[in-house]
Amino acid sequence: MARYGVDAEQAIDAPGVYHLTVDERGRVMLPGEVREKLKIAVGDRVALMLETDGTMALKTRDVAISNLRGMFKHVAPKGRLASDELIAARRAEVRKEEQEFRERTALHRRMRGTVRKSPRTR
Repeated sequence: MARYGVDAEQAIDAPGVYHLTVDERGRVMLPGEVREKLKIAVGDRVALMLETDGTMALKTRDVAISNLRGMFKHVAPKGRLASDELIAARRAEVRKEEQEFRERTALHRRMRGTVRKSPRTR
């Protein structure tokens, strides 16, 4: 009898259920049918999610990213992107910095101009 009380020969075959074997190095091989269906190519990364109830979910990168986006969808108001807001904030900072630079440059030029106009002392 196997570790979980079911012999491999007695395992239930159901649509969408695949039986995998862990080798001596801890690796599992995804069946070709699964790789084709999910468009997983050699070298692609997948995410293995461990649930608190002991189940595992193997997700492609795109699905994992999509799930993460869905988790944070409530944070951003509809129709607005955080990246657009960050870019707008940075552009405002740049405008402020450029204005401050122009003011400092003008002040510096005025100060240099008054030094030149004053009589030289020896």
